[in-house]
Amino acid sequence: MIFALSLEGLRPPAPKPLNAPAAQFSAARALDALRRILGNDVPHPVGSAANDAVRDRVVAELARIGYQPQIQTAFACSDFGECGTVNNILARLDGTEDVTGPPVAVLLASHYDSVPAGPGDSDDGTGVAAVLETARALKSLSPPPRHPIIFLIDDGEEAGLLGARAFVDSHLWAKDVRAAVNVDARGTSGPSLMFETGAANEWAVHLYARSAAHAVTSSIFYTAYQQLPNDTDFTVFKAAGYQGLNFAFVGDEVHYHTPLDNSANVNPATLQHQGENALAGVVALANSDLSAPPQREAVYFDLFGRVMLHWQARRTLRFAILSVFLLLLQTAWMIYKKRLALREFSWGFFGWLMTALVTGVLAIVLRLLIRSAGGAPVNWTAHPLPIEIAFWSLAVAVVVTLAVSFSRRAGFWGLWTGVWIGWGLLALTFAWQVPGLSYVVLVPVGVAALAGLPATMGRGESVAVPGLSAILPLAAAGIVGFPPAVLLYEGLGNRGLPLIALVVGLILTPVAPLCADLPAVAGLRGLAFIWIPILTTALASFAAVVMPAYSAKAPERVNIEYWKDADSGRARWIVEPDSGRLPEPIRLAAAFRRAGQDAFPWDVRPSFLADAPSLSLSAPTFTVLESGQTGGRRTYKTLLRSERGAPSAAVLFPPDSDVENVRIEGQPVAPEIPRIRRYLNGWAAYRCPAMPPSGFEIDFSLPDGKPVEVWVADRTYELPPDGAFLLKARPLTAAPSQDGDVAIVTRRVELIP
Repeated sequence: MIFALSLEGLRPPAPKPLNAPAAQFSAARALDALRRILGNDVPHPVGSAANDAVRDRVVAELARIGYQPQIQTAFACSDFGECGTVNNILARLDGTEDVTGPPVAVLLASHYDSVPAGPGDSDDGTGVAAVLETARALKSLSPPPRHPIIFLIDDGEEAGLLGARAFVDSHLWAKDVRAAVNVDARGTSGPSLMFETGAANEWAVHLYARSAAHAVTSSIFYTAYQQLPNDTDFTVFKAAGYQGLNFAFVGDEVHYHTPLDNSANVNPATLQHQGENALAGVVALANSDLSAPPQREAVYFDLFGRVMLHWQARRTLRFAILSVFLLLLQTAWMIYKKRLALREFSWGFFGWLMTALVTGVLAIVLRLLIRSAGGAPVNWTAHPLPIEIAFWSLAVAVVVTLAVSFSRRAGFWGLWTGVWIGWGLLALTFAWQVPGLSYVVLVPVGVAALAGLPATMGRGESVAVPGLSAILPLAAAGIVGFPPAVLLYEGLGNRGLPLIALVVGLILTPVAPLCADLPAVAGLRGLAFIWIPILTTALASFAAVVMPAYSAKAPERVNIEYWKDADSGRARWIVEPDSGRLPEPIRLAAAFRRAGQDAFPWDVRPSFLADAPSLSLSAPTFTVLESGQTGGRRTYKTLLRSERGAPSAAVLFPPDSDVENVRIEGQPVAPEIPRIRRYLNGWAAYRCPAMPPSGFEIDFSLPDGKPVEVWVADRTYELPPDGAFLLKARPLTAAPSQDGDVAIVTRRVELIP
């Protein structure tokens, strides 16, 4: 029942119709706006003519609902070595408060550009539609908001958060902003998750809890997201000191950044949830005191999407200490009263440790076995349910089997105290080190400490009391643990399966005391508790292996590239399948071989090469305009230009180049980009994703006296006509993603001091 309620709490609300009250968010109205903006399902990356057309339509929508939109054109550089000119769309709704000092405002943001491979209807067309419908609803709000609201629909997010950077660095309104609400996507369905906040999140979470009708959130998301190599525009807003809320949905990740992120796959219920969150969040912030939000962190989570609980993070350790003290007191009292032997407690605690260890080890082994048998070759597959069931069932099987095994030595109270002292130690550790994760163990520990008091400290003991002391904290563990456990697969995919099994196993370890009487259950009924989850694990694992990994609705990501090396004149076809396995129809289309030393030196992805015709495509130029010497280093002023008018160009420095002081068009670029270099085999890449015909200037310095050979490359987002046979060979179960199919021309330039 708790699991079913958890699933129900993750369902987005029903979409509201066109005739919904004017002050409410309506998914039907937002979908109408989305169709007018992106109805042709054409990719529109930054700098493209298609993106210009989308921008014009967004501006027209804002004007239609009564705003006076403006365009900010600016050049910006990201922390990832990407620079370009962007065109942000802005509008403003004045607040009602009399302003005597500097104005303070709330920002509502989304981005309108897409990746080259897909039309971006969900990422972030739904965000644009949510901002537009929210802007319309705010016009009908009574009373109007206290503080001004700035609407930012920015450009170049997919190219490195360039639009957000341009707004923060150079727009006059940016200095007014104190808080921001950002809406984005990493899928096409599912609930709208409030997954990130600013540094003062206790204040923002309190506002969100009061205003959201269907909150789906957790401080686990916030804590985990800080450790992931992912960014949205909110990353830039946080760095600028803005507080606020970041929303996204992650269902159907297989559509993300592919042609399937189209109008047909937009989920109206998801859009309704995203819009309701945007409207509620921005109104709550705009009516709050923005002058000096208290700088306190919070621990927070929702209960079945209906109620949101939160407290100050600094109080978490006190709660953990008190709960563990009560548990230790009860354990000591039962040992003193000879109701629990020390060896029984020891066996119970050892059983809890073994459950966690065995679950983790078996989950890793099962993952390896499924992969070696050909199952789940990529992180998200077409039919994920069998593999999810396999790892959830594995956790159940381990918990029940070990609980029954240890019950002979530990008994009910040995298992109960062993489990909850183990949980208590986890609660103390999490509360001390990562309070955002702590509530998943702290809440059940607190319930166990209170529920156990009548049974452990009382004089008499009815049959019902020990059962309640086990059932109540088990229920608490399911209530707080199942929702994030369910979302783990959407967030991490197959790489997270061992973690999913471990988390589910931990949530279910409170079942152990209730298994103490299972050995006494007669016949097959007792064995069923053990063998049903084991058989379920085996059958689900078999299904995960034999079911097709891809489908037309959930294809493998397979990019096809044409690469011409202008230095040698040699050309190749390159195919990059996500699984590392070349699809059979493509393999038969040309004499492909696995890439080796003849591939790009910065590429760490599995790829396959085949000879291609050498087409007359002009190579990019990299011209040294000036050179000098300063402090033991040689400085360069250069011009990078695509002679064939490609929309994207880059210069790449080898790992040992020690390049520093990089400036592009006068804008400084981050001195170190280790995260990007990790994905480029140590190379440092500086790219212009919206290449002007005149090229761009790049300044940098290298160690004096050291020759460095750099690579320059430009790319167009389509294959030449000669590659049509490969496009036809790509099966329906494969699709381009991210930059998609490209034509690349490279040359090497040696910089000799």
